[in-house]
Amino acid sequence: MRLAAFGALFVGLALPASAQTGLLVVAHGAGPAWNDGVRAVVAQVQWTAGPVATAFLMGPEASTSGWDSAIAKLTRESARRIVVVPLLVSSHGGHYRDILRAAGALIDTSGEAQHDEHDAHRPPVPTTVTGALDDAPELGQALAARWRELSAADRRRPLFLVAHGPTSDEEAALWLRNLDPAAAAIRAEGEIPVAVGLLRDDAPPSVRAAAVEEIRRTINRLATASGDSVTVLPVLISTGQIDQVTIPTDLSGLPIRYAPVSLAPLAVLARWIERVARAKASTIP
Repeated sequence: MRLAAFGALFVGLALPASAQTGLLVVAHGAGPAWNDGVRAVVAQVQWTAGPVATAFLMGPEASTSGWDSAIAKLTRESARRIVVVPLLVSSHGGHYRDILRAAGALIDTSGEAQHDEHDAHRPPVPTTVTGALDDAPELGQALAARWRELSAADRRRPLFLVAHGPTSDEEAALWLRNLDPAAAAIRAEGEIPVAVGLLRDDAPPSVRAAAVEEIRRTINRLATASGDSVTVLPVLISTGQIDQVTIPTDLSGLPIRYAPVSLAPLAVLARWIERVARAKASTIP
C-alpha cells in the first residue's frame, strides 16, 4: 500500500466542513487498562482543524475500535484529509509498518512516501502518517518526569530503562540509538549511571532469550559497581501484560527496585501529538 496524493491542510483554523483535517491517533492496543491510558492521552489533545479519533491495532477492541471504524468516523464527521499519528515508542518495527500499509503508505530507503495506484484499500480521503516518538524530546521529558516521581533513594540508584524492542537486530540498534538522548538527560540530571535494554518480546525465542540475558547481565553489572540495587523503569506507552507480568518475570531474582509506570497519561504525550501532527500538516502542498 502506498500514500495517496494530498490536498492542502490548514491546522488551527476554523475551517469549513469541506476542508476539515481529521486527526487519527493509532496505538498498539491491549486490554482495558492499556487502552484507557491511550484514550486519556488523546482526550488532552487540542486539535481545532477537524474531528479526532483513536484506533487500536490489536487486542479486544481492534475489531470495534480499529483502523476502519476510526477512518469511517472521521470521514462521517466531515474530515476531507487525515493526519495519522502513531502513538508508539518507535517507528522501527512491524506495528509502524502496519500503520503505513493501512494508510496506503510505504517508505523507501530515502524515507520518502511512494505511490501505488493499484491499492484498493486506501482510506477514501488523502492520508499522511507522522513518525512515532523515536528520539523526540517529549519522550525524554516523559521518562524524566516518571523518574522524578520516584523516591529520593530510588533516584540515587543506577537506572535501567527497559523497552519492548523489535525483532530484527538492525531495528533494535535504531531503538537503542533513539532512546539514548533520554537516558543521557536523566544521567546528567541525576548524576547516576543509566542503561537501556530491549525485551524483544516478539522476536524468535533464541533472540528474545539473548536480549533478556543481556539485560540481566547489565543490571547485575550496575548493581555490583554501585553496591546498590538498580531502579528499573519501563519505556511503554501504557500499562498491561508487559509491565505487569513480562518484565517482573524476566527480571526476577535481580537486585532491582521496579517501578511499573507507563508514559500515559502524561500531558507531554498530547503535546507531542499536536506538534508532530501540525508539522506534518504544514508540509502538505
